[in-house]
Amino acid sequence: MSTKYKVISESIENDIKSGKYRETGKLPTEDELIRQYRVSRNTIRKAVDILVKRGIIMPIQGSGMFLRKAPTDGCVNLEVFHGLTAGFSDRKVEAQVVDFKLLEADAQLAEVMECAVGTPVYHVQRLRLVDGKRFVVEYSYFNKDVIPYLSVEIARGSIYRYITEDLKKQIGYVDRVIEAGRLSKHDAELLGLEEGDPALISINRAMLKSGVIFDYSIDIHNYKHTKFLKLSNFV
Repeated sequence: MSTKYKVISESIENDIKSGKYRETGKLPTEDELIRQYRVSRNTIRKAVDILVKRGIIMPIQGSGMFLRKAPTDGCVNLEVFHGLTAGFSDRKVEAQVVDFKLLEADAQLAEVMECAVGTPVYHVQRLRLVDGKRFVVEYSYFNKDVIPYLSVEIARGSIYRYITEDLKKQIGYVDRVIEAGRLSKHDAELLGLEEGDPALISINRAMLKSGVIFDYSIDIHNYKHTKFLKLSNFV
């Protein structure tokens, strides 16, 4: 079950999408939201903070919380990471499993995932499509000691949703490095591009709130369809 502040955050976001605040261009005051949802000030602030990080609203000191007209549509938001399905909740996201196997972590993988050599690891290779467009090829490694069960059927859906909702794991942190590269023949064929075409490569290490790494992945993005969004503050 989602925590209260996440439920409220989703509710406010749905209100924004429905056009409820289009005329004012801002949210109700913090006190009004507290009365509306009958929760504590801390809960409302956590809910609002999620919307700020996602680029949906921006707080202006002394004036309120305004709708942010950032170009978020169709972007991979680097401020938050809930997996592709959650990140594109208003789109049709599909997963085609290219390869699925259980292997043992070699020295290189064990170092990256901070586990012992020989640790059982699920290796999942998927082609992800967004609205029918070939969006990204994912090479993912899940520590079986942390994620005890995966299957091809689960991999055809949202693995992160399975981890958070079915396994009740709390995801805490994701480190991401993004670099430019060129497509291999294999990845080019999956993405419907040419070998040697440019690629946007995201290298990710995902951790539970305990700090334990459960997922290491390399994502090869289709340069024709992928945009990344990073919201920054002037400090």
